[in-house]
Amino acid sequence: MKDIQNIQFSDFLKSVNLIDSDLSHGLIGDSEFCFVDSKILHPEHTLPWSTPLFYTEFFSIGFVVDAQGIIIVDKEPCTIKPKMLFVNKPHELQQLTWDSVNESYGIWFTESFINKYAGISIYETFPFLLFERHLPLNISEEFQQELKKTIFHIVKELQRDCPLQKKMCANLLTRFLLKIKKEYWEGYKLQTPLNRNPDIIQDFMQNLEFHYDQLLKGKINIVMTIKDYAEMQQLHKNYLSSVLKEKTGKTGSQMIAEKTLSVAKSLMKDSRLSIKEIAYILGFSYLSYFNIFFKKHTGQSPGNYRKKYLN
Repeated sequence: MKDIQNIQFSDFLKSVNLIDSDLSHGLIGDSEFCFVDSKILHPEHTLPWSTPLFYTEFFSIGFVVDAQGIIIVDKEPCTIKPKMLFVNKPHELQQLTWDSVNESYGIWFTESFINKYAGISIYETFPFLLFERHLPLNISEEFQQELKKTIFHIVKELQRDCPLQKKMCANLLTRFLLKIKKEYWEGYKLQTPLNRNPDIIQDFMQNLEFHYDQLLKGKINIVMTIKDYAEMQQLHKNYLSSVLKEKTGKTGSQMIAEKTLSVAKSLMKDSRLSIKEIAYILGFSYLSYFNIFFKKHTGQSPGNYRKKYLN
Protein backbone atom coordinates (compact mmCIF):
# COMPACT_ATOMS: atom_id res chain seq x y z
CA MET A 1 0.00 0.00 0.00
CA LYS A 2 2.93 2.37 0.49
CA ASP A 3 3.29 2.91 -3.28
CA ILE A 4 -0.34 3.95 -3.71
CA GLN A 5 -0.84 7.68 -4.08
CA ASN A 6 -3.63 10.23 -3.79
CA ILE A 7 -3.30 11.91 -7.16
CA GLN A 8 -4.38 15.30 -8.47
CA PHE A 9 -4.25 16.26 -12.17
CA SER A 10 -0.57 17.18 -12.51
CA ASP A 11 0.47 14.40 -10.13
CA PHE A 12 -1.52 11.92 -12.18
CA LEU A 13 0.20 12.90 -15.41
CA LYS A 14 3.59 12.67 -13.72
CA SER A 15 2.82 9.29 -12.15
CA VAL A 16 1.88 7.75 -15.50
CA ASN A 17 4.91 9.25 -17.28
CA LEU A 18 2.93 11.74 -19.37
CA ILE A 19 4.05 15.00 -17.76
CA ASP A 20 6.95 15.49 -20.21
CA SER A 21 5.26 13.97 -23.23
CA ASP A 22 3.99 15.80 -26.31
CA LEU A 23 0.33 15.83 -25.35
CA SER A 24 -0.71 17.84 -28.44
CA HIS A 25 -4.52 17.68 -28.44
CA GLY A 26 -4.45 14.45 -26.46
CA LEU A 27 -5.13 16.43 -23.29
CA ILE A 28 -6.89 19.79 -23.27
CA GLY A 29 -8.00 21.72 -20.20
CA ASP A 30 -6.75 22.48 -16.73
CA SER A 31 -6.80 21.26 -13.13
CA GLU A 32 -10.60 21.67 -12.85
CA PHE A 33 -11.75 20.15 -16.12
CA CYS A 34 -10.06 18.49 -19.07
CA PHE A 35 -10.59 16.25 -22.08
CA VAL A 36 -8.38 13.25 -22.86
CA ASP A 37 -7.92 11.56 -26.23
CA SER A 38 -6.38 8.23 -25.27
CA LYS A 39 -5.26 7.33 -28.80
CA ILE A 40 -3.07 10.44 -28.98
CA LEU A 41 -1.70 9.96 -25.48
CA HIS A 42 -0.97 6.28 -26.09
CA PRO A 43 0.29 5.66 -29.64
CA GLU A 44 0.53 2.05 -30.73
CA HIS A 45 4.28 1.66 -30.14
CA THR A 46 3.83 2.52 -26.41
CA LEU A 47 1.26 -0.24 -25.78
CA PRO A 48 0.53 -2.14 -23.61
CA TRP A 49 0.54 0.62 -21.00
CA SER A 50 -0.52 0.66 -17.34
CA THR A 51 -0.93 3.20 -14.56
CA PRO A 52 0.31 2.46 -11.05
CA LEU A 53 -2.33 1.88 -8.39
CA PHE A 54 -3.74 5.28 -7.42
CA TYR A 55 -6.53 7.25 -5.78
CA THR A 56 -7.60 10.39 -7.66
CA GLU A 57 -9.01 13.64 -6.29
CA PHE A 58 -11.33 14.05 -9.28
CA PHE A 59 -14.14 12.32 -11.19
CA SER A 60 -13.23 10.57 -14.43
CA ILE A 61 -15.40 9.27 -17.25
CA GLY A 62 -13.97 6.87 -19.80
CA PHE A 63 -15.83 6.68 -23.11
CA VAL A 64 -14.54 3.71 -25.11
CA VAL A 65 -15.48 3.56 -28.78
CA ASP A 66 -12.87 1.05 -29.94
CA ALA A 67 -10.20 -0.01 -27.43
CA GLN A 68 -9.17 -2.97 -25.29
CA GLY A 69 -7.78 -3.10 -21.77
CA ILE A 70 -8.50 -3.69 -18.10
CA ILE A 71 -9.66 -1.34 -15.36
CA ILE A 72 -9.30 -2.34 -11.71
CA VAL A 73 -11.50 -0.52 -9.17
CA ASP A 74 -11.18 -1.43 -5.51
CA LYS A 75 -9.31 -4.61 -6.47
CA GLU A 76 -12.09 -5.78 -8.85
CA PRO A 77 -10.82 -6.13 -12.46
CA CYS A 78 -13.12 -5.48 -15.41
CA THR A 79 -12.31 -5.98 -19.08
CA ILE A 80 -12.56 -2.86 -21.22
CA LYS A 81 -14.12 -3.51 -24.62
CA PRO A 82 -15.47 -1.41 -27.50
CA LYS A 83 -18.73 0.48 -26.84
CA MET A 84 -18.20 0.80 -23.12
CA LEU A 85 -18.51 3.59 -20.55
CA PHE A 86 -16.94 3.70 -17.10
CA VAL A 87 -17.28 6.38 -14.42
CA ASN A 88 -14.92 6.63 -11.45
CA LYS A 89 -15.22 8.84 -8.40
CA PRO A 90 -12.56 10.31 -6.11
CA HIS A 91 -10.96 8.11 -3.44
CA GLU A 92 -11.49 4.82 -5.33
CA LEU A 93 -8.43 2.61 -5.66
CA GLN A 94 -7.83 2.31 -9.40
CA GLN A 95 -5.50 0.96 -12.04
CA LEU A 96 -5.92 1.25 -15.81
CA THR A 97 -4.23 -0.82 -18.54
CA TRP A 98 -4.53 -0.23 -22.29
CA ASP A 99 -3.71 -3.11 -24.66
CA SER A 100 -4.96 -1.37 -27.81
CA VAL A 101 -6.51 2.05 -28.44
CA ASN A 102 -8.15 3.04 -31.73
CA GLU A 103 -10.71 5.47 -30.30
CA SER A 104 -11.31 6.26 -26.66
CA TYR A 105 -11.95 9.51 -24.76
CA GLY A 106 -11.92 10.64 -21.18
CA ILE A 107 -13.28 13.56 -19.19
CA TRP A 108 -11.81 14.54 -15.81
CA PHE A 109 -13.54 17.08 -13.59
CA THR A 110 -13.71 18.24 -10.00
CA GLU A 111 -16.88 18.63 -7.98
CA SER A 112 -16.19 22.36 -7.49
CA PHE A 113 -15.94 22.91 -11.29
CA ILE A 114 -19.48 21.82 -12.08
CA ASN A 115 -20.82 23.51 -8.94
CA LYS A 116 -19.20 26.88 -9.68
CA TYR A 117 -19.69 27.15 -13.44
CA ALA A 118 -22.99 25.31 -13.93
CA GLY A 119 -24.56 25.82 -10.49
CA ILE A 120 -25.01 22.05 -10.22
CA SER A 121 -24.83 20.15 -6.94
CA ILE A 122 -23.59 16.63 -7.64
CA TYR A 123 -25.21 15.52 -4.39
CA GLU A 124 -28.65 16.68 -5.58
CA THR A 125 -28.50 16.19 -9.35
CA PHE A 126 -26.09 13.29 -9.87
CA PRO A 127 -26.00 11.36 -6.57
CA PHE A 128 -25.23 8.10 -8.40
CA LEU A 129 -21.77 9.54 -9.15
CA LEU A 130 -21.06 9.68 -5.42
CA PHE A 131 -22.73 6.59 -4.06
CA GLU A 132 -22.83 3.88 -6.70
CA ARG A 133 -20.18 1.47 -7.94
CA HIS A 134 -19.64 2.04 -11.64
CA LEU A 135 -18.60 -1.13 -13.36
CA PRO A 136 -18.18 -0.57 -17.11
CA LEU A 137 -21.51 0.02 -18.85
CA ASN A 138 -22.35 -1.18 -22.36
CA ILE A 139 -23.29 1.54 -24.86
CA SER A 140 -25.69 1.17 -27.79
CA GLU A 141 -24.62 2.49 -31.19
CA GLU A 142 -27.26 5.24 -31.01
CA PHE A 143 -26.21 6.36 -27.51
CA GLN A 144 -22.55 6.27 -28.52
CA GLN A 145 -23.19 8.75 -31.32
CA GLU A 146 -25.16 10.95 -28.93
CA LEU A 147 -22.28 11.09 -26.44
CA LYS A 148 -19.70 11.72 -29.18
CA LYS A 149 -21.55 14.82 -30.35
CA THR A 150 -21.45 16.29 -26.85
CA ILE A 151 -17.78 15.36 -26.38
CA PHE A 152 -16.79 17.04 -29.64
CA HIS A 153 -18.69 20.18 -28.59
CA ILE A 154 -16.68 20.14 -25.35
CA VAL A 155 -13.41 19.86 -27.31
CA LYS A 156 -14.44 22.76 -29.55
CA GLU A 157 -15.14 24.96 -26.52
CA LEU A 158 -11.85 23.98 -24.83
CA GLN A 159 -9.97 25.04 -27.97
CA ARG A 160 -11.62 28.47 -28.06
CA ASP A 161 -10.21 31.47 -26.21
CA CYS A 162 -13.41 32.81 -24.70
CA PRO A 163 -14.20 34.37 -21.29
CA LEU A 164 -17.27 32.14 -21.02
CA GLN A 165 -15.35 28.97 -21.89
CA LYS A 166 -15.66 27.35 -18.46
CA LYS A 167 -19.38 28.08 -18.21
CA MET A 168 -19.93 26.60 -21.66
CA CYS A 169 -17.88 23.51 -20.78
CA ALA A 170 -19.63 23.07 -17.44
CA ASN A 171 -23.02 23.19 -19.13
CA LEU A 172 -21.91 20.72 -21.80
CA LEU A 173 -20.57 18.46 -19.03
CA THR A 174 -23.96 18.73 -17.32
CA ARG A 175 -25.66 17.74 -20.57
CA PHE A 176 -23.28 14.78 -20.92
CA LEU A 177 -24.01 13.61 -17.36
CA LEU A 178 -27.76 14.08 -17.82
CA LYS A 179 -27.62 11.82 -20.87
CA ILE A 180 -25.86 9.16 -18.79
CA LYS A 181 -28.35 9.61 -15.96
CA LYS A 182 -31.31 9.23 -18.32
CA GLU A 183 -29.80 6.13 -19.95
CA TYR A 184 -28.69 4.26 -16.82
CA TRP A 185 -30.01 5.90 -13.63
CA GLU A 186 -33.33 7.49 -14.50
CA GLY A 187 -35.46 7.63 -11.36
CA TYR A 188 -32.43 7.03 -9.12
CA LYS A 189 -33.05 8.08 -5.51
CA LEU A 190 -30.76 8.36 -2.53
CA GLN A 191 -31.16 5.55 -0.05
CA THR A 192 -32.98 6.33 3.17
CA PRO A 193 -32.08 4.99 6.65
CA LEU A 194 -34.79 2.35 6.15
CA ASN A 195 -33.48 0.89 2.89
CA ARG A 196 -29.81 1.86 2.98
CA ASN A 197 -27.30 -0.80 2.15
CA PRO A 198 -25.08 -1.34 5.23
CA ASP A 199 -21.91 -0.18 3.47
CA ILE A 200 -19.71 1.77 5.87
CA ILE A 201 -17.88 3.78 3.19
CA GLN A 202 -21.00 4.65 1.23
CA ASP A 203 -22.85 5.56 4.42
CA PHE A 204 -20.06 7.87 5.53
CA MET A 205 -19.84 9.57 2.11
CA GLN A 206 -23.58 10.09 1.98
CA ASN A 207 -23.61 11.58 5.48
CA LEU A 208 -20.64 13.81 4.57
CA GLU A 209 -22.29 15.11 1.39
CA PHE A 210 -25.62 15.64 3.14
CA HIS A 211 -23.97 17.60 5.95
CA TYR A 212 -22.28 20.05 3.57
CA ASP A 213 -25.43 20.33 1.49
CA GLN A 214 -27.27 21.40 4.66
CA LEU A 215 -24.47 23.84 5.59
CA LEU A 216 -24.62 25.54 2.19
CA LYS A 217 -28.40 25.82 2.43
CA GLY A 218 -28.05 27.47 5.86
CA LYS A 219 -30.12 24.79 7.56
CA ILE A 220 -27.38 23.96 10.08
CA ASN A 221 -24.29 25.74 11.36
CA ILE A 222 -22.04 23.20 13.06
CA VAL A 223 -18.71 21.54 12.28
CA MET A 224 -18.95 17.76 12.45
CA THR A 225 -15.96 15.64 13.44
CA ILE A 226 -15.17 12.01 12.65
CA LYS A 227 -16.65 11.18 16.08
CA ASP A 228 -20.00 12.69 15.01
CA TYR A 229 -20.04 10.75 11.75
CA ALA A 230 -19.12 7.55 13.57
CA GLU A 231 -21.98 8.02 16.04
CA MET A 232 -24.39 8.45 13.12
CA GLN A 233 -23.38 4.96 12.01
CA GLN A 234 -23.18 3.58 15.56
CA LEU A 235 -19.46 2.93 15.15
CA HIS A 236 -16.38 3.84 17.16
CA LYS A 237 -14.50 6.73 15.54
CA ASN A 238 -11.25 4.73 15.40
CA TYR A 239 -12.95 1.86 13.64
CA LEU A 240 -14.62 4.15 11.09
CA SER A 241 -11.30 5.88 10.41
CA SER A 242 -9.46 2.57 9.99
CA VAL A 243 -12.04 1.30 7.48
CA LEU A 244 -11.87 4.55 5.53
CA LYS A 245 -8.07 4.47 5.57
CA GLU A 246 -8.00 0.90 4.30
CA LYS A 247 -10.48 1.52 1.48
CA THR A 248 -9.64 5.10 0.42
CA GLY A 249 -6.07 5.68 1.61
CA LYS A 250 -7.25 8.50 3.89
CA THR A 251 -8.60 8.83 7.41
CA GLY A 252 -12.06 10.23 8.02
CA SER A 253 -10.58 13.43 9.44
CA GLN A 254 -8.54 13.94 6.25
CA MET A 255 -11.61 13.44 4.09
CA ILE A 256 -13.66 15.87 6.19
CA ALA A 257 -10.88 18.46 6.00
CA GLU A 258 -10.60 18.04 2.22
CA LYS A 259 -14.34 18.47 1.78
CA THR A 260 -14.33 21.58 3.98
CA LEU A 261 -11.40 23.01 2.05
CA SER A 262 -13.01 22.27 -1.32
CA VAL A 263 -16.25 24.01 -0.33
CA ALA A 264 -14.34 26.92 1.23
CA LYS A 265 -12.33 27.51 -1.96
CA SER A 266 -15.48 27.37 -4.04
CA LEU A 267 -17.22 29.91 -1.79
CA MET A 268 -14.22 32.24 -1.83
CA LYS A 269 -14.55 32.61 -5.58
CA ASP A 270 -17.82 34.44 -4.90
CA SER A 271 -16.69 38.01 -4.21
CA ARG A 272 -20.08 38.84 -2.69
CA LEU A 273 -19.24 36.76 0.39
CA SER A 274 -16.81 38.02 3.00
CA ILE A 275 -14.35 35.56 4.49
CA LYS A 276 -16.15 35.95 7.81
CA GLU A 277 -19.44 34.96 6.16
CA ILE A 278 -17.77 31.92 4.56
CA ALA A 279 -16.38 30.84 7.92
CA TYR A 280 -19.88 31.16 9.41
CA ILE A 281 -21.50 29.17 6.56
CA LEU A 282 -19.01 26.35 7.13
CA GLY A 283 -19.80 26.22 10.84
CA PHE A 284 -16.67 27.82 12.30
CA SER A 285 -17.45 29.59 15.59
CA TYR A 286 -14.73 32.19 15.07
CA LEU A 287 -13.02 33.61 12.00
CA SER A 288 -9.65 32.91 13.61
CA TYR A 289 -10.46 29.16 13.69
CA PHE A 290 -11.21 29.22 9.98
CA ASN A 291 -8.00 31.17 9.25
CA ILE A 292 -5.92 28.61 11.17
CA PHE A 293 -7.64 25.68 9.43
CA PHE A 294 -7.21 27.18 5.97
CA LYS A 295 -3.56 28.11 6.43
CA LYS A 296 -2.75 24.69 7.88
CA HIS A 297 -4.04 22.94 4.76
CA THR A 298 -2.97 25.41 2.04
CA GLY A 299 0.02 27.26 3.48
CA GLN A 300 -1.66 30.62 2.94
CA SER A 301 -4.38 32.70 4.58
CA PRO A 302 -7.90 32.83 3.11
CA GLY A 303 -7.31 36.50 2.27
CA ASN A 304 -4.15 35.79 0.29
CA TYR A 305 -5.76 32.86 -1.49
CA ARG A 306 -8.70 35.03 -2.53
CA LYS A 307 -6.43 37.85 -3.75
CA LYS A 308 -4.44 35.45 -5.93
CA TYR A 309 -7.59 33.91 -7.35
CA LEU A 310 -9.37 37.20 -8.06
CA ASN A 311 -6.25 38.71 -9.63
